[in-house]
Amino acid sequence: MFATFAAGIVFIEGECHGCREIGPVSVRIGGMFTQAQLKSLEDVKRQMAATVSQMGGNGLIRFKYGQRSTFWASIFGLDGVTWYGEGVAAELPAGTIKQVQHC
Repeated sequence: MFATFAAGIVFIEGECHGCREIGPVSVRIGGMFTQAQLKSLEDVKRQMAATVSQMGGNGLIRFKYGQRSTFWASIFGLDGVTWYGEGVAAELPAGTIKQVQHC
């Protein structure tokens, strides 16, 4: 289990036993006119953390992320980069949070 922290939320790339799932979270940053090439994974995590907090969670499990670019936008000199992140908002037990802090 690989875990990171951002904006007070634990991001776990995998399963979390003993966690209570709340619901899916998905973020997309990008498009033709958004200058997403200037964004980063931290921007994705910040947006996702805000959503998880609003849902009442303290963690995001099954976290996946990446960056895509479109060929057609680049031909016309437009920003075709899109960052994405997805996972499941969850409530993690205090013991789990302590465990991942020491990894």
